[in-house]
Amino acid sequence: MLIRVRFKDGRIDLVPSKRLDELIVMSEIEQFERSAGWVTVGRDPIRSTLRGHYVGPERRRKK
Repeated sequence: MLIRVRFKDGRIDLVPSKRLDELIVMSEIEQFERSAGWVTVGRDPIRSTLRGHYVGPERRRKK
């Protein structure tokens, strides 16, 4: 799947979804587009698989 991103130089391009986390962590993009609109990196909530694991208290119920 391709995702529309806005690079820091203002250029807009389509990138494979696999590269999105990498571009975010490397601070190469300012925004990316979701179905609800543009998301601004550093301002809007986003998830990333490259940022590490959650280190807070366990909140899931155990079975």
